[in-house]
Amino acid sequence: MCVSSAFKSFPESLVRGSAEKIEARREPRPTGCAAKFATIGLWALIIFGPASKSCGQPIKSQSVKIGVLLPPEEAQSAGIRKGVLLTQEQAEKIHNIKVEVVIRGRAGQWGADADEAARMVTDDGVAGLIAPPDGAASHLVLQVSGRTAVPVITLCGDSSVSRTGVPWMRRVVPRTVDEAQALFQGIPTLVSQKPKRWMAVVPEGRAGRERSRDLRQAASEAHCEFAGAVEVSSTSTHFDLTWQRVMKSHPDGILIWLGPVPAGEFVRNARRSGFTGVLAGPSWLDSAGFVAAAHDALEGFVIPAVVRNMASTGLFGAFESAYRTRWGREPDSMAGMSYDAAMVLIHLNKPQSQAAPHIFPPDFDEPGVTGELSFDVDGNRKLKLELLKGHGGAFVR
Repeated sequence: MCVSSAFKSFPESLVRGSAEKIEARREPRPTGCAAKFATIGLWALIIFGPASKSCGQPIKSQSVKIGVLLPPEEAQSAGIRKGVLLTQEQAEKIHNIKVEVVIRGRAGQWGADADEAARMVTDDGVAGLIAPPDGAASHLVLQVSGRTAVPVITLCGDSSVSRTGVPWMRRVVPRTVDEAQALFQGIPTLVSQKPKRWMAVVPEGRAGRERSRDLRQAASEAHCEFAGAVEVSSTSTHFDLTWQRVMKSHPDGILIWLGPVPAGEFVRNARRSGFTGVLAGPSWLDSAGFVAAAHDALEGFVIPAVVRNMASTGLFGAFESAYRTRWGREPDSMAGMSYDAAMVLIHLNKPQSQAAPHIFPPDFDEPGVTGELSFDVDGNRKLKLELLKGHGGAFVR
C-alpha cells in the first residue's frame, strides 16, 4: 500500500495492530526553586524527583502522547518497549507528568508500517513518533512525518535516514558510519595484531545493503581495507556456509552487524571454527541476548559506546536502578536510547516551550541517560564514542 493511502479514513473493521495505551497524570512543573535543576534539565526531574511544591506557582498541566512503531519482526523490540514504558512510569511516579504511550506494529506487506504510523497520528493523535532500528520502517515513518509535521526520533543508524530532508527528525543512536569509524580507528590501539583486512556480516535484503554501504564508507574514510559483506538470512540457524563465504577473503577482522541473538551465535561459531582475529560490532550488542548467545566467545569482542559526561553518568545510574527495579534485569543499550528518545519528545511538548512542538530548538542540548543529547543540522546526534571489550560476561572499558 502506498503511503498516501494511509491518510485516508480507516474503516472500523481494519485490524488496529498491537496497540498499547498507558496513561499517567501530570502535575505541572514548579517554577522558582526548580531553576536549580536547569543544568540537568527535565531528565533529572524525571529520575531524581521534582522540586518542592512550595517553590512558586504550578503551571497548567498538558498531556503528552507518544507513538512508537514496533514491527513484530523487530529483534530489539523488548528493550525499546521497556525503555519507553519506563519513561512513562517515571514521569507519573516521580513528577506526575501525564504521558500516554501508543505502541503499534503488525505483520503485513510493505507499507503496513506506514499505515500504523499514520493511524497513530490521525486516530490516536500522538504529538511525536519514535521510529524503530529497521531502516525501511524508519523511512516509512518519516514519510508520514513529512506530510503531518509530527516530530520523529529515530533509533536507526542508517545514513540514508538523515538524507530524507524531514527537518523535524532527530537520531538519538550513533550512525553506522560513526560506530564503524570508531572501531576501525580504535581497535589497532587495543590489540597486538592489527587487522589488515576486514569483512562484515549483515542481514539479507535492504537492511544489509544499507549497512554494507555505510561500513564501506567508514572503511574508506578510515583508510582500511574492506573486502565486502556477506548477507545472512534472518531464518538461518547454522552458519557453516556463511562462514565459508566470509573466510574466502581471509580477513583478520570481522564486523558483525546483526541482531543481538544471531550476532552472538555467529561469534560463538567463529571462535569454535578457530578464528583468532578481531570480532567487533555495533553498540546495540550491549544486551543480555548477545551476551548469552556468544557465551565464552564474548571475551575480547569490541563494541563502541557513547561517552557520558558527569551529568549523564548520574542520570544513567538512576535510570539503571529504576529499570532493574521495574523489569528485574539490567537495561540494554537500546532501552537507554529509547528512554532518551521519549524524553526528547516530552521535552519538546513541555508547556514552557515557546516553539511549535515539531520544531527543534537549534541550541537543544540536554544530558540524557545515554550521554549528552545535541544534534547537527541534519538531525544526527553529536557524540563522542569510546570502545568497550567483552570480559567476564560483560562489556568493560
